[in-house]
Amino acid sequence: MTTRYPRRAATLAPLAAAIAIALSALAIPSSCASAAEGLAPVTADAAPAREIVGYYPGWKTAAFPADAAHIDATQLTVVLFAFLDTCWNGHHGNPNPAAGVVDVCHDASGAATSPDGALVFGDAAHDGATLHALAALKQGNPKLRVFASVGGWNWSNQFSNLAATPSARATFAASALALLRRYQLDGIDIDWEYPTAAGVPCTAGQVCERADDKQNYVTLARELRGAFDAAGRVDGKHYAITIASGATDKFIKDPNGSSSWLARLAASLDWINLMAYDYHMPWDARNGHLAALNGDSKDPAYASGYDDASAVRRYRDAGVATDQLVLGVPFYGYGWKACPAGADADGLYQQCGGADNGGVDGSPSYPFGHLLNAGLLQKGPGGDYDVGGRGYRRYWSQAAQSPYLYNPATQVFISYEDQASLREKSRYIKAQGLRGAMFWELSGDSDHALGTVLARELVP
Repeated sequence: MTTRYPRRAATLAPLAAAIAIALSALAIPSSCASAAEGLAPVTADAAPAREIVGYYPGWKTAAFPADAAHIDATQLTVVLFAFLDTCWNGHHGNPNPAAGVVDVCHDASGAATSPDGALVFGDAAHDGATLHALAALKQGNPKLRVFASVGGWNWSNQFSNLAATPSARATFAASALALLRRYQLDGIDIDWEYPTAAGVPCTAGQVCERADDKQNYVTLARELRGAFDAAGRVDGKHYAITIASGATDKFIKDPNGSSSWLARLAASLDWINLMAYDYHMPWDARNGHLAALNGDSKDPAYASGYDDASAVRRYRDAGVATDQLVLGVPFYGYGWKACPAGADADGLYQQCGGADNGGVDGSPSYPFGHLLNAGLLQKGPGGDYDVGGRGYRRYWSQAAQSPYLYNPATQVFISYEDQASLREKSRYIKAQGLRGAMFWELSGDSDHALGTVLARELVP
């Protein structure tokens, strides 16, 4: 198996954005069905107010504008703008040029003087306008909050430097507050992928991971919380801090094998968005469920705990309260090619020929809306999209509580999330007293089929 870190489908390719303008110099206004085994259910009286958190991909504004015609604000409690970056040594972007654009940081006057740790836009021409548009969605739901997410798969390389440097941490906090106040936002989400193990490596001679990253993460979050709370007392509001986190021990344990850092990190956070997906990826030799709720003993990787219930148990065992966990779900699927039918004639858990290229733009990514629009899923008698089309048959794993598609003629296997699996996960969230659900990402549910299920199941 390859290194197990969930990563979002849309971040498999570099962000196609012209990188510009630092925010550190912005003027700050003076005012402004079955629960998984192993976790005991909580009572309904103890259940917290639940969140429905959706990421908005800032580079998709042309195809998926940030407006009420595309985003139903009544189905969300939080929308997360993805992504902002940070400045280091006068540059930002990915320090591995093969993985993304690197550009000079500029302050508001256009001068290349932005300090280390300052937040920067990925696309100066569009991102500010997009943040304004997302904030305007509050007109349709006054309870909606809008956060800005920093980092992501391509833009996490400088977090190690930032978190290790006191002046950069202070600059990060100051520029984050400037951003929140200017665009009337409600919080910051840190998507560091990943402390002690950068997903995209640096070029030779640069540093993007350290053994003490996780301890430095605790310090960064603690100082950010102090700055946000002080500003909140002045502004009369609460500024939230969340993170996106990995689901396996690779993330949870530090290099010494201890998980104690995670509870100390959580003490400074409003909640943790647990990326509970990408357990099986299309570059793995053997296919499997993208985001199983429960482990399936038939899965050759069963002992690794690549399932939501195991992930939640790991966090609980690390000292994180279940009501501080928001369970991530994918609004997309992945496809494998050259998968034999196997003994059960359904293509599951087979040695395949790699990633399929029949998804969006010739990739192995199958957003749920694409499955519908391409006719691979059709509406069944009960109103759900649970009937396969174009040669695909839709299957359901009772053990994993997860759907999958298989076409025996083309030998393409697709694992994905659907309405039925989201109902099961919603039941699990409520039974275990989790904070709510997060999903990647809004454009994947162009017909609002999945968002409607979450809203009906999780919002009273």
